[in-house]
Amino acid sequence: MSDTPLTPSPPANPLLCAELLQADQLRLRIDPAQLGFASTAELVHEPFSWIGQQRAQAAAEFGLAMDPPDYHLFVLGEEGSGRTSLLRQAMQAEAQRRPAAQDIAFVHNFAVPERPQALRLPAGQGRSLRRRIEAMVDKLPEQLDKAVQQAQHRSQIEQLYNQARQAEEAAFGTLHDWAQGAGLRIRREEGQLVVDSQDNPPGDPTGPDAGPPAAGVQQEQPPVLENATPPQADTEADPALLLAPGEGEDAAEAPGTAAPAEDLEYQLRVQLAQFRGQVRQAQMARDAALNLFYQSLATPLWQAASAQVLDGLTPSAEHAATLQRWLSQMQAEWLKNMALWVPGSIAQDADALLDQTDSIEGEGESQDARDDARALLEAKRKALRALSQLNLIVDHHGEAHAPVVLEDQPSLRNLFGTIDPPEEDERRSDFSCIRAGSVLRADGGFLMLHLRDLLGDEDSWQALRRVLRTRQLRIEDAHAAQGPSSSGAMLPELLPLNFKLVLVGSEEAYYQLQESDPDMARRFRVKVDFAEQFKASAATYRATAALMAQRCKLYQMPHCDAGAVARLLEQSHREADDQQRQSGRLNQLEALLLESAQRARRSGQDRLVQAADVEAALAAQRLRHNAMEQDLHAAISDGEHLISFAGSQVGQINGMSQIDTGDHRFGLPVRISARTHAGQEGVMNIEREVAMSGPIHDKGVLILQGYLTALFGHLAPLALNASVVFEQEYSGVEGDSASCAELYALLSSLSGLPLRQSIAVTGALNQHGEVLPVGGLNEKIEGWFDLCAEQGLDGSHGVLIPARNQRHLMLAERVVQAVEAGQFHVYTAAHVGQGLALLMDQCELPASAPHPMPEAQRLPLALVQAAEASLLQYRLACQRADAVRPRAQRSRQRLLPKPAKRPPLD
Repeated sequence: MSDTPLTPSPPANPLLCAELLQADQLRLRIDPAQLGFASTAELVHEPFSWIGQQRAQAAAEFGLAMDPPDYHLFVLGEEGSGRTSLLRQAMQAEAQRRPAAQDIAFVHNFAVPERPQALRLPAGQGRSLRRRIEAMVDKLPEQLDKAVQQAQHRSQIEQLYNQARQAEEAAFGTLHDWAQGAGLRIRREEGQLVVDSQDNPPGDPTGPDAGPPAAGVQQEQPPVLENATPPQADTEADPALLLAPGEGEDAAEAPGTAAPAEDLEYQLRVQLAQFRGQVRQAQMARDAALNLFYQSLATPLWQAASAQVLDGLTPSAEHAATLQRWLSQMQAEWLKNMALWVPGSIAQDADALLDQTDSIEGEGESQDARDDARALLEAKRKALRALSQLNLIVDHHGEAHAPVVLEDQPSLRNLFGTIDPPEEDERRSDFSCIRAGSVLRADGGFLMLHLRDLLGDEDSWQALRRVLRTRQLRIEDAHAAQGPSSSGAMLPELLPLNFKLVLVGSEEAYYQLQESDPDMARRFRVKVDFAEQFKASAATYRATAALMAQRCKLYQMPHCDAGAVARLLEQSHREADDQQRQSGRLNQLEALLLESAQRARRSGQDRLVQAADVEAALAAQRLRHNAMEQDLHAAISDGEHLISFAGSQVGQINGMSQIDTGDHRFGLPVRISARTHAGQEGVMNIEREVAMSGPIHDKGVLILQGYLTALFGHLAPLALNASVVFEQEYSGVEGDSASCAELYALLSSLSGLPLRQSIAVTGALNQHGEVLPVGGLNEKIEGWFDLCAEQGLDGSHGVLIPARNQRHLMLAERVVQAVEAGQFHVYTAAHVGQGLALLMDQCELPASAPHPMPEAQRLPLALVQAAEASLLQYRLACQRADAVRPRAQRSRQRLLPKPAKRPPLD
């Protein structure tokens, strides 16, 4: 290829130059008179609508109405977009169209206590059933008592007692006859059997009927059930009382005694033991007969009470059978333990229990022991009563519609319930310890969760996956994993589930879930996508104003006049960086509203919020967060950070960057410089070489290199080494918004033509030289403007931005006023040639885009010629350098393998 440059001839049309924007193009102004209201007080009763979120609204309404499984909703959107409030509103609206959910209860399984049974009842009937069961358990003893008081029943009970008394008297008679034959006398005294010699002085009471009756054989009146006490077992005196005083050893040694005293005492003890056994048998026979008799009286009472409990309840057929089976088991358990609930029988059964554990010497057990036995039986009675109750874990009493549950702390126990053992005994649990979680409370309705709260709890996440897959839930003991316990063996009945889950998360989390857990992701077939921005219209303005009115009423703050609303709406456009669209992050607008209202309230006047209050609140917000911005601007003003605000320089330009600290965004200019010389390596990005740039910035530099190669392709291969750098930048660079400025600096260095330093540049670049839009435009311009204002505006300062960014301008009033006064300028360029013409003062007349022309003709002619000349010089220099190298070195160089291309940085 010839080295002769193919310099294009001058274009016939005027040279294209950047367009100068007018002040009214730099921001959107909303006329308060066009809003249609004087203050937000007029809009208080207007509903909170889906402002600009019609797509999300349609998806939510569709998903909430779908009954088939796996049509759960995943809500995407930024925080503050109103996604939670709007979905809660939609859930409540859909819930109004659905019937109330069922009550859920657990009951004791008398057959298998470790397997509590579940009951489902229509809303409100669970509470009614619980009250009926409590009333039945309370009233049945009273009803049984009344039945016993009937004459015919009392007669039968008296007959049973008489039979036992006759058996006891016969046993005592046998004992008395033996005592007489042994030379002893047995009498009854104060419930004891007293034994002495027949030689006692006359006048002492003797004989089988002397003295009070012994315990267990005392004379009894016809029993009255409410205060009847069972006959006590026989007790005997201390062994020292078996013989009369003074007759122990002498009697044993007296001549003619049939047996020594020790043998007589032993025989007496044997006879007493036989007597006790006969008395106990008589009492046991009596108690068994009484138990059967009481059961015969209680059975019809239970059946009638059970029928009354079930009257009016309408559970499903499956749960009606479970309820009937449970009542039958309860009846059998109570009838089996009649002594625990028949009036007056607690003391009787206590004595019977005590007698079964007494030794021969224990006949005289203390009253404390008997009281302990009675307390034990009372505890058993309370335990049986507790097992006969209903554990209502989900109660929808008074609700007419499906439930809507929002769980803000989705731990394992809060979501899925647990089995909480009692505090006094953490190793014991029963059906009454079962607690429901949010999933059960939402069954038949809707449950909302935030994904960020779940991802930190792997157990909760896995449990949720299992529930959504199986659509069943088994409540488990939260303490079982902490060690062995009796409650760990409890397995409550599986509960089928039918609820709609609304999971709220970010866009990144949604797509990460799609990639990492497709099985879980397919459970969410409805995607509710909240837009970050939406098209502005009169309707969205009205809806936003209504939202402000509701917030003012909610927080009892002053309402806003139309001017304040207009200013708030303009700020919504500013948050969106768009004159045609509003920001979807309504929480930021709400915060600004509240701060403005607070300023109006503190003014001490009963007035509406005005636009000046909004401006003051914005200024206060900026002041609270701009400490870093002020420090960096001070470094530039003090000369520590080198930025030129006037004149022209070769290979140097002022770019514009944005810094986002999370709570504040601001613009900061940065000097970009480039150097070119002869070589074969092309453009070197210094930030990339030291790993201080991100992939997007590296991509922009590579696109720049591609554009240069195409621009001067007729001189290929280019003999060029170039370096480009962000000066005094130590925290890294990301983004391609500086690629236009880097190109301008390179072309300036290559051509030797200077660039204006009073104009800062931003804009991305494609391989055809077109300028692409960038983000953070308003902050970048305002940051450069503020620094220029500190230096003194002289009418030469301005910015060059992409033409496609014009609609994104929502500049502060201070910038607009400076532009209106001619002290500051905002230029737009659609092609890099327009920017070069402005920066090199090569403009003739601004013009609109002409018909297509060769790429070189879109650049200033002087720049193209000077750049071509430099490239030819670099080519010659490379050729000369190659010629002076020894032939052998050149041969070895040709044989060496070519170096591999450097891989892109991640």
